Amino acid sequence: MPNIEKPAPGTAAQQIEPELLTKAEAAQLLGCSPRSIDNLMRQRRISFVKLTAKMVRFPRREILQNIRENLTVHAQTSSGR
Repeated sequence: MPNIEKPAPGTAAQQIEPELLTKAEAAQLLGCSPRSIDNLMRQRRISFVKLTAKMVRFPRREILQNIRENLTVHAQTSSGR
């Protein structure tokens, strides 16, 4: 039988981020409340996967892509205008 080693703690294998996020994780990533996630879902402005009637997950890649495409930075001058 081959000798299979477990990766050491703190290695890349343990630092892999999940592909599907919970509502709380998606809210944290977007910097908003879980209630705002509900509103975005209802408006179909955020991608989601409905696994069961009560279990919803959000694809990390699509959320990050949405941020990149729709991010608007508003600069403020030193005079506050």
